[in-house]
Amino acid sequence: MLPLTQAAPADAHRGSGELIVRLASLYAADISESGHDELYMLRSGNGLVWPSQYPGISVAQNDCIVFDSTRAACPPGSNERLAGDHNINWATLTAAPNEQLTLELKEEDLIGDDKLGSVRITAVAGRSWEATWAKSGDFEYRFAYGVGTNPWP
Repeated sequence: MLPLTQAAPADAHRGSGELIVRLASLYAADISESGHDELYMLRSGNGLVWPSQYPGISVAQNDCIVFDSTRAACPPGSNERLAGDHNINWATLTAAPNEQLTLELKEEDLIGDDKLGSVRITAVAGRSWEATWAKSGDFEYRFAYGVGTNPWP
């Protein structure tokens, strides 16, 4: 996988001082229904983050979607799948210092999409987190992300 500075498209270049919220990995420890969940991620108020087009990406139990080389939430023995730089809309992940944003993980469903979890992030350079979204007996997802300075002038 390409490092973030090589994978971002030309339109991701923004003003100096902005930060990048970097997705690291998303691990499906347990999934909700028929053996596969079709997942997508939104930035509240700003649209689709991943994949770059609806519908969602099919994920099975023990799959770990890898966005960068840290593989932060991927346990040993998981089925690592590259998210691919073409699946990530980097431009929606820029933020001003101390800006608050919310990322939501959703599952595509025929009778209405289900919100599996959300995380509120305050954009502070150098911070990284792991979040777990779970509903007992139904699903568990682990999500890792971090905030860094925008490498583009």
